[in-house]
Amino acid sequence: MRSGVSRSVARAALMMAIAFTAIGGQTSNPNPMDSIRKLPGYRPTHDTVSLLTPARIAKYAPKLKNEWMVYLERSREQFTRDTAAMGHELRTAHLTAMTRGPYTHDFSVKPEMTAAWFATDSAQRMASIILSFQAPNGGWSKHVDFTKHERQPGESYFAESADWEWISTIDNDQTTEEIHFLALADLAHRDPRYERAIVRGIDYLLGAQYPNGCFPQVYPLEGSYHDAATFNDNATVNVLRVLREDSLGKYPYSPASQRRRAAQAVEKGIDCILDAQTRVGGKLTAWGQQHDPLTLQPTSARSYELTSLTALESAEIVDLLMTIPSRSDRVVRAIYAATDWLQSLPISGYSYEHYELRKQDGAGPLWGRLYEIGTNRVIMANRDGIKLYDWNKLTDRRSGYGWYTTKPAETLAAFKIWAKAHPRVPATP
Repeated sequence: MRSGVSRSVARAALMMAIAFTAIGGQTSNPNPMDSIRKLPGYRPTHDTVSLLTPARIAKYAPKLKNEWMVYLERSREQFTRDTAAMGHELRTAHLTAMTRGPYTHDFSVKPEMTAAWFATDSAQRMASIILSFQAPNGGWSKHVDFTKHERQPGESYFAESADWEWISTIDNDQTTEEIHFLALADLAHRDPRYERAIVRGIDYLLGAQYPNGCFPQVYPLEGSYHDAATFNDNATVNVLRVLREDSLGKYPYSPASQRRRAAQAVEKGIDCILDAQTRVGGKLTAWGQQHDPLTLQPTSARSYELTSLTALESAEIVDLLMTIPSRSDRVVRAIYAATDWLQSLPISGYSYEHYELRKQDGAGPLWGRLYEIGTNRVIMANRDGIKLYDWNKLTDRRSGYGWYTTKPAETLAAFKIWAKAHPRVPATP
């Protein structure tokens, strides 16, 4: 590490310069997380161990050690620039603390946002608000309501708290969906501001990619499970789709050099996916929600997101792999292995709607979100992190988290068509 300030020191310095606590007006910005934190049994994330220490890099990724150390330093430098920009903003505005952004559950390009809608003043206003919440690093945070107002001096880029966290992220479809929104707004009403923001957003995604091709949930790095190679909520899949769009010229204002970098990043990202596919008993199966960034073994995240294999995200990964124009034998093997795994798991006689699992004759097929590695039993947990096999034993995590899914049925239907043109290839030892 160079003589520059480390991330932890930079964070401490920023905390001393400005108090990251909410100030007036927060009662008008209710946040569901406030009440969740008060639930019985709630506790912070179990795993606060850094996944990217120099010792772990030397042990598990010696061939890429230099690249990893450069990456970590670049992350620290970006964090320092981001927090310094906010510190300057607060001082200029004579403020002593950030305020939380306006909260919403999620942001995405909705079906009702048609081409005609993007030509409206409402769409252009939302686009301007999105621009204002683009962080200095080029990405976006999550849970921000882009229908309210442009970001004000001292207002956080994040909406769950006034702490410096999640700035920026690919979690919950973020950064990728803002890019898609601005691209559609630009088609309806060309604006150089949108185009510059998209280019910056793509640069952010390229900069966030790990040396091995994987992606963390948050960049600059935030530590703990956020540094895992993240497939949860289709984070990596969403990024690779945007980068492939860029490489194919969907964003004509993207420089040729950026498009070339995007094409290379997609290749590295696919390599990451293939390298992370889990073997059980020597046999390829599927993927976890997140994987150790160095060993690429499945790992846990929040206390109730246990180390496991996942049916939902694995199905989405298969969807991505089936769209690759030039497929190697390795890609074909990966698709067949994952679909074999998915085809062995469907549950019949149950429905899952509005976070409720019910017996229902003729219902299904249904898949669990998480599967115990080795047994393929559906697992889940409350915030205490204790592994459960019975949905009826869920309490504080019964609602608000999708423990079952029907997505693999759609993927397997597409696979049947795909397989007609792509026969199975022999498995490797």
